[in-house]
Amino acid sequence: MSERLKRFTTNNKQLLIMIGAIAVVFIILAVSVPSFATLRNLTNLLQMIAPIAVMACGATYVLVIGGMDISNPAVMAASAVVGVYFMTTLGCSLIVGTFVILLTSALLGLINGFAIAKLKMVPMVVTLSMMTIGTGLATILSGVRGLPRLPDSFSEFFNKTTVIIILLIVTVVLDFILTGTKFGRKLYYIGNNARTAKVSGIDSENIIMLTYVISGLCAGIAGVINTASIGTARANMGPQSQILDIISAAVIGGVSTSGGSGRVRDAVLASFLVVGLTNVMNLLNVSDYYTTLIKGGIIILAMGIASFRQQQAAKRGV
Repeated sequence: MSERLKRFTTNNKQLLIMIGAIAVVFIILAVSVPSFATLRNLTNLLQMIAPIAVMACGATYVLVIGGMDISNPAVMAASAVVGVYFMTTLGCSLIVGTFVILLTSALLGLINGFAIAKLKMVPMVVTLSMMTIGTGLATILSGVRGLPRLPDSFSEFFNKTTVIIILLIVTVVLDFILTGTKFGRKLYYIGNNARTAKVSGIDSENIIMLTYVISGLCAGIAGVINTASIGTARANMGPQSQILDIISAAVIGGVSTSGGSGRVRDAVLASFLVVGLTNVMNLLNVSDYYTTLIKGGIIILAMGIASFRQQQAAKRGV
């Protein structure tokens, strides 16, 4: 039994760290905020965390292959605006509009993937350009007055319970694909050594394209959740600063920015920590500027720790 426990601890070290850190933040909030630990408040918190957590799932896939996608918030806003435009201005049904959101986000992800995998463009440059394109598209379609509100039935369907279920399904499915399938193993191979993976017969280009499609699709799911939350879509629903929370969640969750390691499960748990940290900072009346500074420092610290571990492992020949 002790041997099994030791093996579990070794294999799930990052998971245990995340659970411990979340427990600390939870205790601080439970003591500081009246009625924080109520079921209603916790489900509200899960609903608030869900968009960041879902986009962190997509970011994990991209980081595992050694890529980078900073366009997620803009893709989320653009796809949501396109979908709401179809539903309110063009008269499409809510079901069709929801699929339009997902298809739009997947298409924008495909454009990212095609430019990176086939045209050999730099991921940071491509996704930065897509961030600008997505923001511009959302601004043009939403206009000065913004888009009309959707019928209440949309928000009623994508309520707290539905959102939590979506978050669980996305987390479980994407984590299983990454860690328990041949496709997931190929992503790790590409992240560890893209050239060797290609020589080994792995279709790296198409897999990289598909990875960015998955990242875009996750942004679309987040767009559906945010649209249901506010009853419409706006260009500013995907602020550029949001990418910091997404990348923070992935990096704090143990996903390597150099590729080859990380799990969706741990990134999702880290998103709880990131949002919880933001809440603690707000309770302490800390300025948003300082909060952003602290998050940036945490990313650098997490990356430094990961780099140190890799160097130590290399020295030991692991």
